[in-house]
Amino acid sequence: MQEAVNRPVSGAVKVARWPSEIPLFIVATAVSLIIWAALVVGSFGLGLIYVAAIVLFVFFAQVGFIAHLRGSAIRLGPDQFPDLHARVVELSRRAGLKAPPEAYILQADGALNALATKFFRGEMIVLYSDLLAACGDDEAARDMIIGHEIGHLRSGHLNWFIVNMPARLIPFLGAAYSRACEYTCDRWGAALSGDGDGARRGLTILAAGGVLSRQVNLEAFVRQQQHLDTGWMTIGRWLSGYPPLSARIAAIEPAAPRFVPSRGRLRAVGILLAFLLVPVLATLGFAFTAPYIGDPFGLAALEEQFEPSSGDETADPAPDASYASVDEMPPPDDVPVIEDTALAALAASCHDGDLQACDDLFYQSPGGSTEEAYGNTCAGRLPDNTIECAVYINE
Repeated sequence: MQEAVNRPVSGAVKVARWPSEIPLFIVATAVSLIIWAALVVGSFGLGLIYVAAIVLFVFFAQVGFIAHLRGSAIRLGPDQFPDLHARVVELSRRAGLKAPPEAYILQADGALNALATKFFRGEMIVLYSDLLAACGDDEAARDMIIGHEIGHLRSGHLNWFIVNMPARLIPFLGAAYSRACEYTCDRWGAALSGDGDGARRGLTILAAGGVLSRQVNLEAFVRQQQHLDTGWMTIGRWLSGYPPLSARIAAIEPAAPRFVPSRGRLRAVGILLAFLLVPVLATLGFAFTAPYIGDPFGLAALEEQFEPSSGDETADPAPDASYASVDEMPPPDDVPVIEDTALAALAASCHDGDLQACDDLFYQSPGGSTEEAYGNTCAGRLPDNTIECAVYINE
């Protein structure tokens, strides 16, 4: 799928991709399509607006970068650094590109880096000036850097960026795919430079700079990986989109002794499982023990503190009117026919002016019954009553 854009020309160099690149590309594409679909379907189509906004943001950011590049960087050509331009053209031909990419030299405040990018169908590589200066007259090291960026174009790593963008943002998955692409491009750089030692020097320059790179003991540098064989350092590697330079140098030399992690991976898995399981176990434990330990954290009091208060909700509200005695209240209705003797006695007392009997009748009567309504209205004296009858007497 990725090779469809740049078909190799006759006699081109052939380089095998890093073993995990294609499987990770398939997984990243599948996950990204699921995320895009969920965004659209889950929002009933409104997600298309967000997708379009994201794509436009990325596009205009790229427009700004390309404008800066074409206006402020130095474009290589027959009349601009012709030797370096010729080298880019030759390495592109050997890589199998149908046309060489635009190549630029960019000053980046001392950064030792390079990159590949695209704008529509136009392909470009950017070589930071300080990295070229660090390579000096070491053509093999310089070709390693150029070849690495050409490898990104030749492998089609930029062709599916928008489609795979959601997966690239997922920790571990996006970083793993990025690392696999870097390893593949290191193979391209080594193959196009044609000099294994020079290719390793090109990567060493990224670590130590131009002056000190020739003094670096590569075997000792590769052995530094043993300090990464811990749980936390392994997680750090898994989260990084770039492999350690010590690992990249070892990877482009098949005969070089390889560092094989012994404890780091297992410990890293243990740490990640702990981060996942501890909150779950703590939540389950609290759920099971909460009924037995009450409220040790004072959550109820805290909740009560932040709830809006409207006064004492258990107290009877103030009546619309108050009376000095029952005689001042409106006249009662006749006592209804009540079969229950006790309730009939309360109704009679309520009718005769015992307002507490009215309240007792209300509470003891079946819901929705005539007796309940008679007690609630204080024997018919107050048809719209909503509070206890005894509250109306202001003694």
